[in-house]
Amino acid sequence: MDPLYDDATSDALARLKDDAAALTELLGLDSQPAMDQWMAAVEGRLLPRLQPGFPLVAAICGGGSAGKSTLFNSLAGDALSPTGGRAGINRRMLVALSAAHENRCGVVEALFDSFDELPQLLDDKEQLLSPGGPLFYYAKGLPATVVLVDTPDFDTGAKGSYQNRERVEGALRAADVLIYIFTNANYNNRDNTDFIARMLTAVGTRRCFLVYRVDAAFSDQEVHAHADTVARNLYGDQAGQHVLGVYRADEDNRVADGVRSMTLSPLGTGHPQLVDALAAMDARDVRGELNRSIFRDVVEQAGRFLQDSRESCLLMELYLDGLRFLQQQRVREALGHLPMDAVVRRFSEIWQAGDPSHIRIMRKTGRVVEAPVRLMISTARWLRGKSGTDRMADRGKMSAAVQTDLIRAANRLRQSVLDPVIALNLPETEPLAASLRERARQLTGKARVAVQRSDTGTISLEIPLPPALAGRQAALGQADWSAIVDKLLARQEILLSLTDGLEDELQRLAAEQRRRLTAIDQIRQTVAAMLNIIPATAAVTYVLHTGDPVGAVGIKVKLAGIFGLNDLYALVAIPATAGMKKADLKQLEALLGPVAQTWLTHKLTALEGLFETEITATLLEAGRTVIDRATGRIASMENALSRCRHALETPS
Repeated sequence: MDPLYDDATSDALARLKDDAAALTELLGLDSQPAMDQWMAAVEGRLLPRLQPGFPLVAAICGGGSAGKSTLFNSLAGDALSPTGGRAGINRRMLVALSAAHENRCGVVEALFDSFDELPQLLDDKEQLLSPGGPLFYYAKGLPATVVLVDTPDFDTGAKGSYQNRERVEGALRAADVLIYIFTNANYNNRDNTDFIARMLTAVGTRRCFLVYRVDAAFSDQEVHAHADTVARNLYGDQAGQHVLGVYRADEDNRVADGVRSMTLSPLGTGHPQLVDALAAMDARDVRGELNRSIFRDVVEQAGRFLQDSRESCLLMELYLDGLRFLQQQRVREALGHLPMDAVVRRFSEIWQAGDPSHIRIMRKTGRVVEAPVRLMISTARWLRGKSGTDRMADRGKMSAAVQTDLIRAANRLRQSVLDPVIALNLPETEPLAASLRERARQLTGKARVAVQRSDTGTISLEIPLPPALAGRQAALGQADWSAIVDKLLARQEILLSLTDGLEDELQRLAAEQRRRLTAIDQIRQTVAAMLNIIPATAAVTYVLHTGDPVGAVGIKVKLAGIFGLNDLYALVAIPATAGMKKADLKQLEALLGPVAQTWLTHKLTALEGLFETEITATLLEAGRTVIDRATGRIASMENALSRCRHALETPS
């Protein structure tokens, strides 16, 4: 048996259809018109016709006044379809089935599957004169292997706006074979033949019979010449492979008056009458050849659609990663003026609380030695106008600066979220840069990401908003931004306070630092206690922006490379006469570095969580959900597509 008719192939095809429809909606793809045509081919033409016992469907089509209904009545043996000299009399589809199918379940439903309308049994032929859904009846003289479909005129109306074209399209897509009837007046009408050609070749290539209603004076050679023109207009150079036969129907007034049936004469010797040719065709063979052609096109289009879906998912991943990176950048910007002196002071207290008793005694001595220096520093501050009141004012300015940074960073993040693309600038050394650039190169279809590399080693990317997030973005744009800013400012304290989590982390750091102290380190600490090195950590002043020195007796210890922040300095005040060896400096950096890093980690985490909750969560969560659901559908579609391709590759 042809593997196309295997139940497993039908199941795979149905799964392919369901997955494709779900992905179109889920990813917001812009291939909807092509997908509608693809779905119609799968649902209305392919799936029903893969079932055994389905008859051959022959649709009669042609322009206005071509004689479609007359031909239908002649072939079916019943004068039911209305005829006359005026175009557009028949306003509905009429289907003739053999009476042998009258008691067979599912045949009529499958025939009308692509029409999107429930079939109605014809009661009165006057029903055909008014617009409506398709009608059918059982013809006693029609072979059981043939179903005839009479279609309304598809060219009634002005160009670009035709009354019945959509109805005709449904019938023609459902047909296995077309019977195209034309006259001397319209045989070379390209608008008509282009429409029929699209129906014949859009998804799979179907064959057809040509019927030329012609004046009796025309010779067979003239009929052949005009029929060849029609055939080339329909199929191009492949016309000889797809035209099954050419018949002439000579003009006869008796036929026009409805007195007698249309007489068809095959061109060429040895060719059967049209109804006999239809009855002699093996419906399964015809459908198998046609369905293989349709099946091949369906599979090829599904493969392209699957690739579009993969790229759409990849674009979503790029966008989400880019948005998170952009969010982290804005978080760093918001940390520009946060004072670190409180956390260092607290760490110093924790450290000193764990000192041995002899170290504590020496620290007291160190404070006495340092007193003149502290007095000199205080005097210098007083001379510069740095009184206690001024320091309180400075603290107020610091709080205002923190608020300004917070609002500025939040505004910039919101604007990025609302922009049609997010623009990223990353150092080439940034680990994410290589990943983003490599994935961007994989986007070769409609979804493209602009990538540029500068001479300074910076990677710039412009990642467009995935269509699936357009609705979410629009909702964010309509949200009350003032209310969101108020929420952010209400949580500003988390950036200034020492949280329980930070306290626990400082305790852990102090304990860890003590465990790392070697015997030599402990001797250094004993000496340093007299010189007041360790207590000086309590006097660390954060000078990220001000760079304010504590007199001329200070030295700067650079804590570089922490979370990418630039120019992070801590000023450690110690007596200039004490000096500091390289080993002591290294130990001090090792002590303060983790403190600063811990502080920044907590603040970065807290602020990023705040920004995500109030600004980006809607897009990030929706995007992640889309990816998770689409990934499952893509995997299912890949399996179904593999099964369908196997059926194509297996000989029948």
